[in-house]
Amino acid sequence: MKSSTPTSLALEFSSKTGSIALMSSAGETITAPITIGRREDDDIFPSIEKNAATLGISPRDIALVIVSIGPGGFTGLRTAVAIAKMIALVSGATIVPVESAIVTVQQANQGAGPFAVISSVKDDEFWFSNIVMTDDAWVCTSKLTTSNDLLPNLKGVVGVFADSYVPEEATGIIQQQNIPMYTSAPNAKALLQVGLELYTAGKSTEPASLLPLYPREPEAVRLWNARKSPESR
Repeated sequence: MKSSTPTSLALEFSSKTGSIALMSSAGETITAPITIGRREDDDIFPSIEKNAATLGISPRDIALVIVSIGPGGFTGLRTAVAIAKMIALVSGATIVPVESAIVTVQQANQGAGPFAVISSVKDDEFWFSNIVMTDDAWVCTSKLTTSNDLLPNLKGVVGVFADSYVPEEATGIIQQQNIPMYTSAPNAKALLQVGLELYTAGKSTEPASLLPLYPREPEAVRLWNARKSPESR
């Protein structure tokens, strides 16, 4: 078990509106919004440096990197994973990965659940995460499913989190069950809270093992492979 509070960086880039949270070893924390996907005007590292200076620390002091691993936007997740690996390899920081659905539920502060999070929607297929607080820790089980198979998965669920892409059929089924629906809004502050608890419990991953969570082949990869295929020539 780990007892001391490490200087920590939380990277929540799973949605279009990203954020970071930086915490000193004294527990002082600063959060900042991040714009994802800007190639010529990246604000991630400038924001880390600026807020580190405000806390009176150096980015080299970061001993723990907490990463929201998805599902979510391809660019944001790849960026967060790459930054976490880079920091860990340079400074020896510990990496703690967290499924983004857990961050969503933690941020909402609606109780112990069980909750459902619908994400990574494509046509009528989506990633379904069931999340419940067990022994003071979030437990998440996830799978790909469709609206046709949604109803049995809603048994006992007290709230569903989703973004604007949730299929209309799924929304109708959820409303018929009188289950409240909330907008998914994961942020780095909630990610930091979950990650610190996992770190205290001794849970972490090696840089080489850190990967984004993609329920299916990312669209950018599919298009790239399609261009390279013999049929496209």
